[in-house]
Amino acid sequence: MKLSTKISVCILVKNAQNTIKECLESLKSFDEIILLDNQSSDDTLKIANEFKAKFNNLKIYSSEFIGFGPLKNLAINYASNDWIFSIDSDEVLEFQALNEIANLDLNPQNIYALPRKNLYKGEWIKACGWYPDYVLRLFNKTQTKFNSNFVHESLEAKNLNIIKLKNGLRHYAYDDISTLIEKMQKYSTLYAIQNRAKKSNISKAVLHSVWKFIRDYTFKNGFLYGYKGFVISLCNALGAFFKYTKLYELNSKKPSVSLIITTYNSEKYLEQVLKSVQNLDYLPMEVLIADDGSGVATKNLIERFKSNFPCKLRHIWQEDKGFRLSQIRNKAINSAVGEYIILIDGDMVLEPNFILDHLKFAKKKQFLQGSRVVLDESQTGFIIQGGDTSEIKNFKSKRNILLANLIYKSSAIKANFFKKRDFIKGIRGCNMSFYKIDCDEIGGFNENFIGWGREDSEFVARFLFSGGELRRLKFFGIAYHLYHAENSRKMLESNHQIYLNTIKEKRVKWR
Repeated sequence: MKLSTKISVCILVKNAQNTIKECLESLKSFDEIILLDNQSSDDTLKIANEFKAKFNNLKIYSSEFIGFGPLKNLAINYASNDWIFSIDSDEVLEFQALNEIANLDLNPQNIYALPRKNLYKGEWIKACGWYPDYVLRLFNKTQTKFNSNFVHESLEAKNLNIIKLKNGLRHYAYDDISTLIEKMQKYSTLYAIQNRAKKSNISKAVLHSVWKFIRDYTFKNGFLYGYKGFVISLCNALGAFFKYTKLYELNSKKPSVSLIITTYNSEKYLEQVLKSVQNLDYLPMEVLIADDGSGVATKNLIERFKSNFPCKLRHIWQEDKGFRLSQIRNKAINSAVGEYIILIDGDMVLEPNFILDHLKFAKKKQFLQGSRVVLDESQTGFIIQGGDTSEIKNFKSKRNILLANLIYKSSAIKANFFKKRDFIKGIRGCNMSFYKIDCDEIGGFNENFIGWGREDSEFVARFLFSGGELRRLKFFGIAYHLYHAENSRKMLESNHQIYLNTIKEKRVKWR
């Protein structure tokens, strides 16, 4: 049959050796067939090439899996015609539908929907939510495209007319219960990945699955199909259960953490910090000592701890050329393999909950300022002599979950802060955290700073200008600051000017 309008067929395919031949045979009247293979490992491509040898309208491309929506749009880009007919590799265009398409007066403002017969073990199931099943398949690519959904992709039909055809597709949905379960697992996983921003819980999973079974088996007449109706309804319910539980597990999964500790010739303090890391309730995947040029004593201390340290301990060193905190931080961050970065100074003794507290509040595009408890000289001496922070009077009362949540929720600062003011008080690099990807986006810490002062505030300013926000952890994420003489402030004035220039120019990257 000759079609009056040139139409390109687009098919995604992966391991469809049982259906691809019949699918292609039903499409041989079309001007062009674009087959986009997603790394098939069976005889799918062999069968497709045999068809190609007989007909000149088949073009074969390949791609890794990038999501169903993006894959379908990629196939459309390969098509030479404006009119697109989208079909799955386990579907067959029925002859009556081909005849109906051939006689259409195609209008670019229309999307044409075809009815689909969903088959289980060869039987058309008109129940379980499978019927009626109209799918949007024939459209003009100058007017619409598929959305970018990883799964459950659809055409963007806004402002276009949907025209339903009388004839349509035969869909070999499932051959048996094994394929039902296999697809259920695949699509529930893809759903969780796609909807990671949504919240889920076990109650939601149970309620959705119970309702899904009752609806499909009872109200949507699954019981009329006996064993098949029961199996389909049950698998539909399990699919709902698993997609919400997988989403819950995915959202509950903690990012991998790289804990970075900055130091410079302060072995007695660094030793106490490393001991506190050993006592953490939840360990980072790695600890990086960002060393701004310390001597051999620091190296020997780190080597001693390495022998029985509970996680990977790495020494990131640079030559001593004066105070170059930004440079050594960047060097350590670039070397880090964790998704989430927690930065502390080498004089900060950590509470056991420290990592878990930061992770509890960790979010993309968010800078967390942790809580600092300043020890005096006598308290510091007590710690260095082997004392524990829990033994220092009233220190346990510093931790308060209720106040921590209240302050966190009310402490958000964004870039609009700088419309009225130019300095955010209380930014301390001795206890802070953020996602590594967000740090990379702004180019890390500004290496133009020389000497102590404002490098942390300038980093936060650029973080905010990139669309991020600052939130504070008070009474949570606690670290104890060991007493020592203050750093020289002779470069503070010039460093403050670098900070003010960043504010004035609303810089995101420092170079």
